[in-house]
Formats: sequence, structure tokens, C-alpha cells
Amino acid sequence: MDTVQATFSPDSAPAGSADYNRVFEKFVGEGEDGMSDIVGIVAYGIYKNAKREWAMEFRKSYGRPPTGEDLKAYHATWTPAQIQSARNSAAQVMTAYADSVISAEEPRILREAVKGSFWPAVGTSIFSNLLYTVGLIAVAIVLARAGIDLLGLLSTVAK
Repeated sequence: MDTVQATFSPDSAPAGSADYNRVFEKFVGEGEDGMSDIVGIVAYGIYKNAKREWAMEFRKSYGRPPTGEDLKAYHATWTPAQIQSARNSAAQVMTAYADSVISAEEPRILREAVKGSFWPAVGTSIFSNLLYTVGLIAVAIVLARAGIDLLGLLSTVAK
């Protein structure tokens, strides 16, 4: 079983294929990070869809499928600006998808966040206050045993 690499180099072309189309590397080959690779793969899908539409129109116009030379000419029309435009479109598609997933899940997330959280929070607060009070009493007892009059000290500070 072959393994799939996240980033492809021009050296990864199939052996013996001099006319190998390197468009994929133009979309994904930059591979600075995983998200860039994903955007590149979606952009490549946009490219493939445009290529399919072009081939269908070509067949309709000329009554034959495009030849290898026709395909090379089509590939040459994809300038760096068009590739960047496809990457920008891919990023927008991914953002819109993420927004729709978040919007669809937001009500469930909010329900889960507030579901049954009041009484456990009250119990936690009571327990925390109880521990704090016990701590203050322990400090007062230790100070009293050490001969420090805590109430006298507080009344002197208040004056």
C-alpha cells in the first residue's frame, strides 16, 4: 500500500512520464503548514472542476475530446494569479463551511453549557466558603495560642 505524502515535490512525478502535469504541486506544494495544504487541496478541487467544465465545453464546441496538446495549453492558462485566486476561493469555502458547522452546533453547545450547571455551582461555592471559613478559624486559633490578641489588634488598627 502506498503512503500519501502531505507535500509533493516535482521529483515525486510518476517515473517515465515526461508530460506529467505539475499543477497539483502549484496548489499544494507550498506546504508551509497543514492548513495551507488543506486549502491547496480544496483549491486543486476547484481547479479540477474548472478543468472538467472546460473539457465539456471543448467537446461541445469542437465535437471531440481535448488532445494532450489542448490540455497542455489549458494548463498553461493557469497563471500564478489564477492559482492564488483559487486558493483564496478555497479559503472562503472552508471559512463558510466552518461558520455553518459552528452555527448549526451553537444551540447544542449552549444547551450543554447551561444544562444542570446551577446547583452544582451553588454546591461548589458553599464548599469553597466553608473551607475558607475553617481556614480563618484555624489561623485565629493559632494566633490566640501564640499569645496574639487578634480582636485587640483589629480594634487598634480600626482607630
